[in-house]
Amino acid sequence: MQIEQLFELSSQYLDKWEHEGDDALNDEQHTLLAFCFMDSHVQDGGFVHLIASGYGEYVLMNPIADSLRRWRIKSTPKILEKARALYSKYGEQIEQLAESGSEIGTLRQQFNDFEELDADYYDCAEQDWQIACEYVAAHREKFIQAA
Repeated sequence: MQIEQLFELSSQYLDKWEHEGDDALNDEQHTLLAFCFMDSHVQDGGFVHLIASGYGEYVLMNPIADSLRRWRIKSTPKILEKARALYSKYGEQIEQLAESGSEIGTLRQQFNDFEELDADYYDCAEQDWQIACEYVAAHREKFIQAA
């Protein structure tokens, strides 16, 4: 299983989720979808970008970290737990500023507590995605059934 294939699955899950709601996906599929959301936003503009885009609650306030640990991913869950604490502190403010038109760059400067977490994620992402690929390949039936 390749990373690109996981993002393709995630795209299918997103379509299904948008049309059928939360119950359309199982826990493993929600975990992969959240992991893909998180990665694409953090790689593009950090955790502040993820929050400003409206995915903070879905990614950070759900048990994604616990699910990733079951996949044997170690670094990303620790980062997510720290990001969750910062989201609890700043999330509402970031979301409001983003809705009122604040630029991501300005928000990143204003909420620079997230920078260290962004850097930590960049450092571990490749290895953690490899583990995710291996997990999905080994448990294909949990991911393909409702894609």
